[in-house]
Amino acid sequence: MTQVRLIMLIFFLEPLVFGNWLSRIPEVQAGLGLSPAQLAVSLLGMPIANVLVLPFAGRICNAVGARRLLVATFAGMLMILMLPGLAFNIPSLFLILASCGALLALAELAMNVEAARIEEEAGRLIMSTCHGFWSVGIGVGSFVGATLATLGLTVTESLVLSVVVVLPIAVWAGLQLPAIEPIKPADDKPKASFFAIPPRALLLVCLFSIGFAVTEGAMGDWSGIFLRDETGTPTAMLGYGYATFAALLSIGRFLGDTLRLRLGMVALARLTVSIALGGALLLSVASSFWMGAVAFGMIGLGISVAFPMAVTAATATPGTPAGNVAILSAIYVLGFLTGPLVIGGLAEFLGIRVGLMFLIPMLLLSLTLTGSLRPGDRKAAAS
Repeated sequence: MTQVRLIMLIFFLEPLVFGNWLSRIPEVQAGLGLSPAQLAVSLLGMPIANVLVLPFAGRICNAVGARRLLVATFAGMLMILMLPGLAFNIPSLFLILASCGALLALAELAMNVEAARIEEEAGRLIMSTCHGFWSVGIGVGSFVGATLATLGLTVTESLVLSVVVVLPIAVWAGLQLPAIEPIKPADDKPKASFFAIPPRALLLVCLFSIGFAVTEGAMGDWSGIFLRDETGTPTAMLGYGYATFAALLSIGRFLGDTLRLRLGMVALARLTVSIALGGALLLSVASSFWMGAVAFGMIGLGISVAFPMAVTAATATPGTPAGNVAILSAIYVLGFLTGPLVIGGLAEFLGIRVGLMFLIPMLLLSLTLTGSLRPGDRKAAAS
């Protein structure tokens, strides 16, 4: 199997079990008797772990090598993902998700570094397609989780079964990648600080990504709860709402490289953010499962190419590609995981429908910053 196919397989496998977990969040909430705010606090374990780990992730990756880091953290994350159904209170769920979040941050950084390396060596665009396979993976995982729920499997049984299937394939695929020697920084070059203010061009790209990060995180954490509370969707069907979002997200990402070549990154970003805004507006008035599913699909299609384009633009701005991607990833993950916390706080007092309306100003922010992607267009033109 070629390196291109291996990295695409890894992008598909990485979110499979995580998607299963996302589809079962409402059951865990109900089982523990958590309010929206209490659930949001429990979910905060992931962003806190990410914030603590990502400042050092680039150096860790350079020190041990991307492949070695990917295999180790991928396997560890899968093992921890078997545990959320065993949580017995808020602190236990928080700690389980924090442990998973730390390993998830490292695994996804290593995946993107490997994808960027393989893309350069292969001489073809694969980043958007890789993220398309990631979207397929999380959608399939959500679908499988919902299906196993209809068959009567508990949360833990569903997650353990998924890990048993995915883990050996993931380890095998990771070990097939070439073992690139760890990067040793030159002694005569000053070491860049992760905590320094990034260059303006990179900062704007990071800010552009926040709206899409918040939206993607909200769909994962709150889509099922929205369908349950606002449309009366049966519990066994809750995962299908997120599966619809993930399916359209995948389609958009598989089309992303072709559309980017035809329209350019800035024009494509303006088109897609407008679609996402339309979906968010529809969600604010959705009263049935089908209206909610259409809104989720529009949002998925609208945010589909945001992060792959942001990665391309980040690598075209001043600085090292690995360092820039680490900063972008940190900000994106922070938005992905803390945005739902804000929505949970709003939902506690105003309801989940009003909470999800927080997506509208966040997407408007992204719309105003689409011009930040121009470095990626210039890099593509030069290539």
